[in-house]
Amino acid sequence: MKKTYKLQSEPINEPIRIEIVLAKVKYSTPKLYAPKVLKNGKKVHAIVPGKRWYVYFYWLNPETNRKDIKIMIYKGLNRLDSLQERKSAASALIDAVKLALYQNWVPKQVRGLEYKNEKTYSVGEALDYAFKLKVNSISEATAQDYSTRKEFFKSYLIQNGQQYIDIRQYGLNDFYRFLDWLQLEYKKPNGTTLSNTSIDNYKRSISALFTVLQHKRIIDHNFINDIPKLKSKPVKNKPFTKKEFTKVLKQIKKDDPYLINVIGLMVFALLRPREIIRLKVGDINTENWILGVERKNQSIGYSRVIEKLKPLLKEMNLDQEPKDHHLITKFDKPAVWETNKLSSKVNYFSRRFRKILKKLKFDPTYNLYSVRHTAILDLYSSLLNRGFNEQEIIFKLMPITGHKSQAGLKNYLRDIQAFIPADHSEIYTLEL
Repeated sequence: MKKTYKLQSEPINEPIRIEIVLAKVKYSTPKLYAPKVLKNGKKVHAIVPGKRWYVYFYWLNPETNRKDIKIMIYKGLNRLDSLQERKSAASALIDAVKLALYQNWVPKQVRGLEYKNEKTYSVGEALDYAFKLKVNSISEATAQDYSTRKEFFKSYLIQNGQQYIDIRQYGLNDFYRFLDWLQLEYKKPNGTTLSNTSIDNYKRSISALFTVLQHKRIIDHNFINDIPKLKSKPVKNKPFTKKEFTKVLKQIKKDDPYLINVIGLMVFALLRPREIIRLKVGDINTENWILGVERKNQSIGYSRVIEKLKPLLKEMNLDQEPKDHHLITKFDKPAVWETNKLSSKVNYFSRRFRKILKKLKFDPTYNLYSVRHTAILDLYSSLLNRGFNEQEIIFKLMPITGHKSQAGLKNYLRDIQAFIPADHSEIYTLEL
């Protein structure tokens, strides 16, 4: 925008022309949005359940050259209970936002818009590009999961003639059609349909790649994040009773004694199947008896090898094995066990264990995870029988099980049937 001003003073005969170029302001004036209700015939601000208060303004979109990118700021307004408190806080927030904008603050939602990636990608190319970037920051198992689901999604795109669509033209409705196909039409090789949990896993993996594309400014927004999860009822693996567990161990020692090594690591180190498969000989310090393992909820976790586990490890003669050998393998001894999929290794031992359970006529709600559930339930019950209350037990178990929060451990214990009330017959006054 240009404006010219004429300045004239005596005795100069010709006016002085000063040209000032005004830059276009990149934002609109911050305002308050608050729901309104009719009161005495007038619309007034009100606190309405389900409707949020916020300060908003619009930012200049370099593609449209219009201020059409809405920025909303909440900053705790909706935690204030009274109308007057909200109005006062909103007024102060508006002033603060105005000052920040005046001092060249740029909201994080629009940072980098001027440098948007201008290269065009088809949907398939964009997914491959995102995966190459993502694979460096995730575990081997997660990378394999993403790769499998990415290729499955690409095969769907090919079948539907969408593989060459510009990624910026691929939208929410297109992805909803993919989810509908998964839910209503797709059949697994065995003829069964996918569970809602499986469908959500496809959505989660592909969404992670779309987030990478958003961060690289190849797409404006990851719309997959806006799609709600499907309701699902996951199948919980049951723990064994002591009698059942003794029966299973007896059968394992008879039919597949090497599985005792897997069972021992689950029971006395409380490792998950994936964590056991990741273990290498060098992860076990037999001098100080410390175990280092890549945990589910952290990169590397360390725990003590307890006395009950030492005999099992000593029988493996680990001091004579190369440090880089896998501890548990299909060769029934420490060895190099190469495979592209961690899940295939886990499934290998799951099938061996399931063969034992099938022989003993256990239903599918029991599997290898049932062993870990059984061990933690045993620890809980043992402490309970020693007179510890629930809170004391939680504090004692947290460092042993590796749970990061009391709530997480409580939910886990609830899932494995630990929180079953004691007999409360004496409370009743009714008789039959």
